[in-house]
Amino acid sequence: MGALDPVLMQPCRVVRAIGELDLMTAPAFAADLRGPGDANPLPWLVVDLSEVSFMDCSALGELCAVRDRNEKRGGWTRVVYTHPSIELLFRAARLDALFPRYISVHEAQWGRAYMALL
Repeated sequence: MGALDPVLMQPCRVVRAIGELDLMTAPAFAADLRGPGDANPLPWLVVDLSEVSFMDCSALGELCAVRDRNEKRGGWTRVVYTHPSIELLFRAARLDALFPRYISVHEAQWGRAYMALL
């Protein structure tokens, strides 16, 4: 699904995952992140994990790889997640600074990360 990045006025890709992201589903998730075939996907990516009920560390390496690739091309990777266990996984892996929490695709497209009240 394409959408316009409001800052860059360029289209961005949105990858939505549903259900569980684990060792069995990580390869398909990785393929979705890389994009179709040999095409050169856009370097602006929103990964929507809002409908993911469980995630283990299997998907983290692919998220880091696509983030690095997009940043090298002048883009970004933003992750939408709302489930508390996914937030804990990012914190435990010390990736919460690399992948700040966005609460919706719209907020991610605008670059408005969620800031919890302390």
